[in-house]
Amino acid sequence: APGIHEAVRRMDLCNTNMDGTYKFGVLPCYQGQANEPDLYNNQEMSPAFASFLEQLGTPVVLRGFDGFRGGLDVNSDLTGTQSVYTEFCGKRVMYHVSTMLPYDPLNTQQLHRKRH
Repeated sequence: APGIHEAVRRMDLCNTNMDGTYKFGVLPCYQGQANEPDLYNNQEMSPAFASFLEQLGTPVVLRGFDGFRGGLDVNSDLTGTQSVYTEFCGKRVMYHVSTMLPYDPLNTQQLHRKRH
């Protein structure tokens, strides 16, 4: 989408980071959510958030993925089964989507999600 690509250009993604790889965390923020735990505890994707992710890149299955993984596990599903990936200006970008990362109902801070 033109808006997303323009935002990436403004970040100067095309001219920075010598190895050509990036990872970005993406979290939905729904109405009424006012603090970090609210955001990290989201388990569902709204249609609007799903549409936003489609603009960022292509959904990929992590197990066996042979592109840039951005620290996500591609062998045993420890960091989920899917993510969103794109290539832009010759750079490889893996998005760490909070709702695609494993959720632990006993950990209100969702430290595993924050780490990624």
